[in-house]
Amino acid sequence: MNTNLDIVKECDNFPYHELGDALEYETQITSLWKFLLPDDPRPHGFLLDSVVEAMPWTTSFLLNASKKEVHLLKGNRDDWQAACNEAIDEVLDLAREKGSFPKLGRKRDEKFPIVGANFSIAIERSASSLFGIIGQGVHMTVYTSTPTGLRFWIPQRNLNKSTYPGMLDNAVAGGVAAGEMPMECLIREAEEEAALSRDMVSKNARAAGTVTWFNISNEMAGGQPGLMNPGVLYVYDLEVGQDLVLKPVDNDVHAFHLMDLGQVQEAMKERRFKPASASVMMDFLIRHGLITAESDTDYAEIVSRLHRKLPFSTNPMR
Repeated sequence: MNTNLDIVKECDNFPYHELGDALEYETQITSLWKFLLPDDPRPHGFLLDSVVEAMPWTTSFLLNASKKEVHLLKGNRDDWQAACNEAIDEVLDLAREKGSFPKLGRKRDEKFPIVGANFSIAIERSASSLFGIIGQGVHMTVYTSTPTGLRFWIPQRNLNKSTYPGMLDNAVAGGVAAGEMPMECLIREAEEEAALSRDMVSKNARAAGTVTWFNISNEMAGGQPGLMNPGVLYVYDLEVGQDLVLKPVDNDVHAFHLMDLGQVQEAMKERRFKPASASVMMDFLIRHGLITAESDTDYAEIVSRLHRKLPFSTNPMR
C-alpha cells in the first residue's frame, strides 16, 4: 500500500537537487532544452531532445545547440508581440500537417498562457506540454459535514477520456485559459461540470492557496510520455449541505460518488485518483487537520512537496 508521501511523489516526480546526491537532478536538467522569449533572459519552458528534433521550426525561432536553447525571435514588426503568438501557432499547425507528433491531440479553441512572460503570449492547449511551460489550473474540493464526519463529492472521469480515463478527480477541475483569472475559470468549470451556479460558487467557494509540482508525464496522461509539466493549481474549498447532490453534466464525468474520509484515503493509496487531484486532496486533508505530524512521520516533506518552488518565474520581470 502506498504511503501519503508516495502519493505526492507520483505527481511531483521531477528529481530534486539533493546536497551530496545531485546526479539524478543534474542528468535530467542537462538533457533539456530551455525555451526563451524575446527581450527576456529567463527560460519559460523545458523541451525534450526528441521534441526539438521533430518540431518543424520556422525562421521565427533560433536554436542554439551549444547552450540547448530555443529562442522565439522578436522580428521586425511593430506589433511583434502579436507576431510571436502567430509564430507559435504557425509552427504547431505545421507540426500537425507533417504529423511530427503522432500523439498530439486535435487543435482546440483554447490557449494556455506562458506564465511569467513579459507580454501576453499563449500556446494552444493540447500542445503546451511540448514546450514544457507552467500549466495553471483550478481544483475545488466539494464536501459536506455529517454526524459521522466529512463526506466528499468525488467525480469519476469518463471511461473514454484520453487522459487518466476512469480515474477519480476533484469535484471541479480545469485549466486556466489565456486571459482568464482563476475565479473566472472556477465559476465556468463548476457550471459546466457540476451544475453549480455562478452565484453559489462566487459567494461560497473559499480560496485555499495553491498546490505546485513538477511532473514528468507518463502514458496515462495521454500524448507523448516523458514531457515536462511544471504546474500550479489554485485550490478552493466548497462546503455544501447534505441535500445537495452532484450529477454529471457533460461527457467529462462518468459519475459522482459521495465518499467518506476512509474511502477517499483508501482510493488515494490505491492510486485510483488522478495524480494532481490526489495532491489537492492531500493538501485539503492537511489544511483541515486530518493528516498531522503526529499521524504521519513524512508530514514535513509532504507539505514541502505540495508547494514546490517551480523552475520558471510566475511573474513578469520587475
